[in-house]
Amino acid sequence: MVCVIVWTPSSTLPLLILIARVMNSGLNNLQSLLKQFVEIEDKAWQDMQARLKSRTYKKRDLFIKEGNICAEIAFIVKGSFRYYTVIDGVEITTYFSFENEWMSSYSSFLSNTPSLVSIEAMNDAEMLVLRKADLQDLYSRYLSIEHFGRYMAEHLVTCLDTRMHSLLLKTPEERYLKALNETPEYFEKVPLHYIASFLGIAPESLSRIRKRVMLRVS
Repeated sequence: MVCVIVWTPSSTLPLLILIARVMNSGLNNLQSLLKQFVEIEDKAWQDMQARLKSRTYKKRDLFIKEGNICAEIAFIVKGSFRYYTVIDGVEITTYFSFENEWMSSYSSFLSNTPSLVSIEAMNDAEMLVLRKADLQDLYSRYLSIEHFGRYMAEHLVTCLDTRMHSLLLKTPEERYLKALNETPEYFEKVPLHYIASFLGIAPESLSRIRKRVMLRVS
């Protein structure tokens, strides 16, 4: 994608350059992701590109607030996000999303009901956003995109099932080791108090578990 800027006021030029960079980088990554699952025809890809909108977030900005209806899905170009709900005034982290992943409050997005979570940027972030109406229209027009949507839904169900099994049946240490082995990026990109909340344990308990595990392997 080529961005041509002519007679642009100097105050808006950096923003337009950023948008062009986000679009180019994000579109390339998104196209590569799509091709891992489906053979998407040129017409379908061009149509999707035309509907995607670039957006930037500052740290702690909200993509969606708990209680609002989520009508968008986003592909993260840069940055990371956490999902959380508030219970008795305490934020409980439920999930994370990172670069080159799709993100949304999926139950709200699919059922048009109030979101059960807030989704917050953990750092400055850039994304490509697609409205629900546009996604549904793409599904109806292109079988390849509809198939990709089905793969995403199947992946989401698998993740939720795995998380429920972990919270109900595994010990805190087993949950920690599972996260460490399967999602090491959590410990590179996410503050430990958010990880503790995600694992369903207190931050001090996570510290003790980490020390105990390190002593065993040292």
